Amino acid sequence: MASHDYAKRKPKKKPKKPLVSRWVMVFTLVVSMAFLAALIYLSQQPDDAKVSASVAEKTAPTPTQAAKLAPKNTTPKAAQNDSFDFYTLLPDSEVNPGQVDAYISTPKDPLKKTNTLLQAGSFRKLADANRLRARLILLNMTNVVAEKTVSDSGSVWYRVRIGPFSNRSTLNKAEDILAQQSIQSIRINKSAN
Repeated sequence: MASHDYAKRKPKKKPKKPLVSRWVMVFTLVVSMAFLAALIYLSQQPDDAKVSASVAEKTAPTPTQAAKLAPKNTTPKAAQNDSFDFYTLLPDSEVNPGQVDAYISTPKDPLKKTNTLLQAGSFRKLADANRLRARLILLNMTNVVAEKTVSDSGSVWYRVRIGPFSNRSTLNKAEDILAQQSIQSIRINKSAN
């Protein structure tokens, strides 16, 4: 076998990657062409002054329409004058507001109480529901219940509910705590008499 000196071997040159990929160059080219096309399109649009003058000519009222649109309380001198003078028109105009009845509030029925529950989860297995219930109890939630419900199709669900809350601020605080723990909750309104 012939000996081979690996120390004097020249390393292979790795092919250099281009600094900018072809897709970036194509994308830049397309965007710049679209920009130039937009500029050419905008330069061919008519001036705003010419367009507004032609629109004003087309929408100008005829003399009979102008007479119908003129205020009834103005003097002929003010109607003939093309300039608008606020201080001469103001004393001639009169505004009569319509009659508005005062707001009458309707108090809520003090005997009707609306209690709201928060449903924090719904599970097929009781173990999963109890795990969430324990987690909520550790977060100092009060009245945490895992109740069993049976749907119309006969499937069993274990729903973890918190409450009832009769105070809106405690309900909002409980929702904030659940949101901080990445638990989505659903409000369930139950009315009790």
